[in-house]
Amino acid sequence: MRSIICLSFSMRDTVRMLDVAKRLGVSSSTVSRALSGSGRISEKRRKEIVSVARELGYRPNPMISALIKNRHKKSNFQEVGTIALVTDYPSKGGWQKKDVCQWEFEGLSKRADEMGFKIEEFPLSKYEYDPLKLEKILRSRGIRGVLLGFSRNPQRRLDLPTEHFAVAGLSAYFRKSDVDRSNFHGHHNVRLALETLNSYGYKKIGLVVPEFNNRISGYLWSGAMLDWQRRLPETCQCNPYIPESDTSFDSFSFWIEKEKPDALIVYKLPVEKWLQKLGISIPNDIGVGYLFRSKAEMKRAAGIDGNLNQVGATAIDLVITNLNTNQLGLPKSPKEVLVKGFWRDGATINKSK
Repeated sequence: MRSIICLSFSMRDTVRMLDVAKRLGVSSSTVSRALSGSGRISEKRRKEIVSVARELGYRPNPMISALIKNRHKKSNFQEVGTIALVTDYPSKGGWQKKDVCQWEFEGLSKRADEMGFKIEEFPLSKYEYDPLKLEKILRSRGIRGVLLGFSRNPQRRLDLPTEHFAVAGLSAYFRKSDVDRSNFHGHHNVRLALETLNSYGYKKIGLVVPEFNNRISGYLWSGAMLDWQRRLPETCQCNPYIPESDTSFDSFSFWIEKEKPDALIVYKLPVEKWLQKLGISIPNDIGVGYLFRSKAEMKRAAGIDGNLNQVGATAIDLVITNLNTNQLGLPKSPKEVLVKGFWRDGATINKSK
């Protein structure tokens, strides 16, 4: 059975290795080497780092300290400090063009650096989509941490022998690989958008998302919407627009005329263009809130920030936790950590409706 853990993040009091690094203007890995007694740093620099760490009140995590000590005994520090990011895009760098992937990558890279690790991408195409070839390379380099990352095909299953690796999954990528993973909290995000729009005076709110992406959310988007609808009087209910294949203007126009929503929650579909063609003004005639998928949307529109940086960071936490506890291979009871997003106001809604 898959267990679900829902997290919201607040301010912390614990001093991290990253805080020591920022004070000195050095990398987290330099601080890690100094505090672990590595010989690859000058004695002067080591004393300076130790002094600042004491001043700030830094206390090392005993589990991580034990892990690093064990690494030094077994193999090269640089290699065992690497977490493999396995990707599945037809061309190198394809995922970098998508803002949602960039947000997740920024979060996971930052967290890895904070914890003294580095991220290295391993595209499946480079190994002819042969998991045994990938396994051979990872083991020869002493890499034990693996994150299943960006994949063009959400149904891709990676049959990588996992008994030698601490593995976790990022978002809905490689969904058929039954591993611990972090993901955005689709139900919470849509529910928050509904509650916020309703608090601004919108009464009949419609969900407009492609079926493909709703499926990727684990149907949490439509689940949140339908749960909201059943609590409303019939006059305020609005059937969601979740097209399987016909994402045409005519299909959307028919739905708008039938349902007559006063606000929309949108992902991906060109709703603003369609509404303009229908002569419907945003936000004067209808409010629009996005489940953000691009930096351009986030700059000008209202909607839900999925907190994807934290989704990426949490995925790295899962890998490192499995490394620390020597949890290798597929888990018997995989867990999914759902990270809550938050609302951002913007010009596409009217707060005083």
